[in-house]
Amino acid sequence: MTDLVIFDFDGTIFDTREAIQHAATLTFTTLLPTHEIPRSKARRLMSTGAGLPETFLALHPDPATFDEETWVTTYRSLYATHEEKFTSPFPGLRELLAGLQSRRIPIAIVSNKAVPAIKAALERTGVLEFVPETLIIGDRTPGSKRKPDPSSFTEVLVPRLKTLYGEGFELDAAKVLMVGDTITDLKYARNIGARVCWCRFGQGDKEECEAFKADYAVDSLAEVLDIAVKE
Repeated sequence: MTDLVIFDFDGTIFDTREAIQHAATLTFTTLLPTHEIPRSKARRLMSTGAGLPETFLALHPDPATFDEETWVTTYRSLYATHEEKFTSPFPGLRELLAGLQSRRIPIAIVSNKAVPAIKAALERTGVLEFVPETLIIGDRTPGSKRKPDPSSFTEVLVPRLKTLYGEGFELDAAKVLMVGDTITDLKYARNIGARVCWCRFGQGDKEECEAFKADYAVDSLAEVLDIAVKE
């Protein structure tokens, strides 16, 4: 039995592709109205799971004038305003989370997305009850760095698990299952010593992720419960 399941958010448990693209377009319209986003480059960055600062810096026509705080703040404000129209959970999410909870398998979310956006989507769709809020870790969570850096696991998630379940709580990284859709998630799993399940239906680059040879690959969230229970 798996000791812990960690989920990525974008492209793994929620389909946010259109929401991200829409908010990014509006951000450029707001801050650089005369500049057209290089779409192919933007899609490539999305497929790697790159964070917002890296993405906007890479797409900016003049990196020397790039102001990270302005761009990230503008994007997040626009995303919060518009995401509800474009964001939805992938089929089977509620059943998966309920199945893990009924088997007392702890659930966490580690994302390069900001925590408020994650919580808002979970709450709006009625699944926040399955994920302890303290186990939702995202961009700028104190003590963590963006995936694939392992600090969100070693320095933040593990201590929070001990606080939640007691100091006697022991976690074997080899019994942790990381579920994600991009190469960033797959590398993160390797960096923390966890098994990794690649979601083929997500936003990740298919060739790159195939070549990584994840422990498992699934075409739907319904398949994840069997993996978590049997292994």
